[in-house]
Amino acid sequence: MKYKTINSDKFNTPYSDAIEIGDIVEFSGMLGNTENGLVDGGFESELHQIFHNLKDGLDYYSLNLSNITKVKIFLSDIDDMPKLNEIYMTYFQKPLPIRTTFAVAALPFGAKVEIEFSAKK
Repeated sequence: MKYKTINSDKFNTPYSDAIEIGDIVEFSGMLGNTENGLVDGGFESELHQIFHNLKDGLDYYSLNLSNITKVKIFLSDIDDMPKLNEIYMTYFQKPLPIRTTFAVAALPFGAKVEIEFSAKK
């Protein structure tokens, strides 16, 4: 079976950034980074950058935020939850995707937030 994938070589990672299987697109965990690394400014800046990166990935598959069905969020500090919810609601409208949020001990590169997304065509 062939898949349409996004394979970003710029970060030298051993996985696909996204993969399309039938009418579902699964995105790997995204950090708030650019080709220059994690953005400055902490949690809020990282979160906005993740959504910027997501929009680029969705464009590749001719999708938009309304196609997102599931979100898994990993926070290095659970106290960021109120700010997460505030910013998150600026990107999504009802019906909202299903969502799970976890507090974790650490994230790669000292990131404050990492998010996985699933979308349906």
